Amino acid sequence: MLPVLLSVLAHTVADFIFQTDRTIDKKLALRPSGFFGHWSAVFFTLLVLLLPYGLINIFTYCLIVATIHIFLDLFKVFIEKRTGAIASLSLFLVDQFLHVLVIILLVPHFYFRATESFEGLVRRLTSYTGIDLAGLPVGRIVFTSIIYLSVVFGGAVLIRKLFDLIYRSEPDYLTRIVGSNTSLNNVRTGKVIGIFERLLVLTIYLTGNVASISIVVAAKSLARFKHFDNKDFAEYYLIGTLASVMLAITGGIILSFY
Repeated sequence: MLPVLLSVLAHTVADFIFQTDRTIDKKLALRPSGFFGHWSAVFFTLLVLLLPYGLINIFTYCLIVATIHIFLDLFKVFIEKRTGAIASLSLFLVDQFLHVLVIILLVPHFYFRATESFEGLVRRLTSYTGIDLAGLPVGRIVFTSIIYLSVVFGGAVLIRKLFDLIYRSEPDYLTRIVGSNTSLNNVRTGKVIGIFERLLVLTIYLTGNVASISIVVAAKSLARFKHFDNKDFAEYYLIGTLASVMLAITGGIILSFY
């Protein structure tokens, strides 16, 4: 189970943190450098996280997973170019599902056992720190990391695709909503605000202080208050905020039952 979780964590990090907007643009333009850059991110992230199982044991597995990952991405880009924004959201969800499914199907075909050198390192660190590292709930820690990264960073991608779907008939909908380049740049910083919002809401939910979520939303609303006279912006803001909070609470519910 742990190799599956570590592999999914590597996929999450490579897709939502290491994959920049520039890389995505290159992939959409079908430039090989975009796909190779993303392949490298997936491959080396897998390699690092699975290194306790031994380089020789995991090298082929990492190579296969990273290569299949890129072929799935390439297939998604071809379909997205034909269908446009109307299928972008569903393609994103299907793509993520297939990446995880590939990992689940491939892991049983490879040998995963921590190397003696790694186990020896754990024993030495346990002796030095006095903390029983071998007894830590590593699986739960990794699973929690996956949910946090998916909600906080993956949520930014999901919400952007949701807006693209809602405003699919208006490619430049942001310009219409905010009305000026200066305001447009401010709206784009909403991605960063949304990241912190989901991080806070998810953490608050897990601590049981659900009522405090309203404070986060209120603080965010204050920063955008002067724009609420614009009906289009108000709708845009409300959709984004509700979607962001819903994702964070969903992540919290999942972690509460794990």
